[in-house]
Amino acid sequence: MTHQASVVLKDVNIQYDAEHIIKNLTLSFEQGKSYTIIGPSGCGKTTLLYAIAGLKPMLSGSLEFMPPDAQRHIAMVLQEYGLFPWKTVWQNITLGLVIRGKSLSVEEMSSAEKIAKELGLEAHLDKYPQQLSGGQKQRVAIARAWLLSPQIMLMDEPFSALDTITRETLQNTIIDLIAKRALTWITVTHNIEEAVFLGAEVLLMAQKGGGIVKRFTNPYFGDPLLREKPEFYELCLDIRKAMQEVHDET
Repeated sequence: MTHQASVVLKDVNIQYDAEHIIKNLTLSFEQGKSYTIIGPSGCGKTTLLYAIAGLKPMLSGSLEFMPPDAQRHIAMVLQEYGLFPWKTVWQNITLGLVIRGKSLSVEEMSSAEKIAKELGLEAHLDKYPQQLSGGQKQRVAIARAWLLSPQIMLMDEPFSALDTITRETLQNTIIDLIAKRALTWITVTHNIEEAVFLGAEVLLMAQKGGGIVKRFTNPYFGDPLLREKPEFYELCLDIRKAMQEVHDET
């Protein structure tokens, strides 16, 4: 069974104090498609992601999910991992199910063991977060989110604290997961190369107001060897030029 969802924002307004971070934003995300959102610091990328997750209230506007119950099946991967230091890797991976009041059935235990193995965590299940590298911690966070069988996966700067090789290895892992299950993925990043590698569509956000100033379709999405091809760098260059224009307008 594939899990798909779409998200539709209509005339959404979000503000901190008296400042409008997102103003009259209308935007839709198609079912089963991977999006990346990029833009200047402070432009509202994370605010948008938190609004979709239901963690940031809207001043006005509407947020619709199709199917409607997709809102109950959202998982989020954070930049700072969100792991509990007093829980083992296994306990952190299965924490989402426990919070949702689910007992760990044989099937769910098997699923947890499978995703742990797929993410290279099978030898670390009895360890605690402080015994892991940054890349391993983020794998635990991804495993926990994936185990919830979400219809919508949100990622907020998930690899920004990692070195280049670890970052690219985890990006490859995400591409593998995307190929296995048709979810709606929305990833916020500051990194242009990451945006191109992880996004079937790259959305460039304006400096102010949270508007989308340009959308880039990525016909090469899903190719694990994309970084080695000139088309990758050409698209990165196009996005870099557009980002520079956004900065120059401020």
